[in-house]
Amino acid sequence: MKKFLCIFFVTIMCFTFSSCDKQIRREKTTEKPSVKITFPEGYTALQIANLLEENNVCSASEFLELAKILPPEYSLTADIKNADSRIFALEGYLFPDTYDFYIGEGAQNAIWRFLKNSKNKITQEYLDRAKELGLTIDEVITLASIIQSEAGDPAEMKKVSSVFHNRLNSQYNKLESDVTILYIKDKLSSIITQEEERQKHYKLYSTYSISGLPVGAVCNPGIKAINAALYPDDTDYYFFVTDKNTNEYYYAKSFSEHKQNCKTAGW
Repeated sequence: MKKFLCIFFVTIMCFTFSSCDKQIRREKTTEKPSVKITFPEGYTALQIANLLEENNVCSASEFLELAKILPPEYSLTADIKNADSRIFALEGYLFPDTYDFYIGEGAQNAIWRFLKNSKNKITQEYLDRAKELGLTIDEVITLASIIQSEAGDPAEMKKVSSVFHNRLNSQYNKLESDVTILYIKDKLSSIITQEEERQKHYKLYSTYSISGLPVGAVCNPGIKAINAALYPDDTDYYFFVTDKNTNEYYYAKSFSEHKQNCKTAGW
């Protein structure tokens, strides 16, 4: 009798484990395939869209169409009044990071992942600091995008930021940053192909043509660049240039000093 019961319980246990194993295998096969993607700091909306399409998350064109629209329920962009003048209204708010996406997730879900992350990263402390500086959070993001593109070395970001802050608060007023031209000329060259359209955007983005900040961000900055925009070093610099060979940064208080730095830097 004991032998019979032992065989009976072993049979039941084997059947139970077998059923569980089949259930686990069944659940695994019904899980949606996913992909992990890292978006470097300084990527543009176009670069992000292309990388999403390459990884079969969504169509690049659908993502870019959504990037032209400000979601009415998204508080970070609520004060933007010139969205129609920007190439991509959400440029600057697609926070660069590593994300897990489902294959075929779609552009709408993908874009909200970026926006939610930006909302989490822009703390109340940052909002308060922007107000203290007399800037909107959008102006901070725009400035941070220029700092991100200009300062390849994060250690230089706060000093580069000081140059731009000094210019914004002085008679110079023009930032004269090459990256605001390169955004149109190089970064978006594949979608801005007509000279007339290019010139139209230069008038809105080129900080050699306009005073103050451009119409919007020129990339999607990381947290270090945003922090640098909010907390610049305290300097008297109005110019900087990077060495052509070593990428060393040279800062100057006057244009004559800057011209000498340019020679030293190999330009």
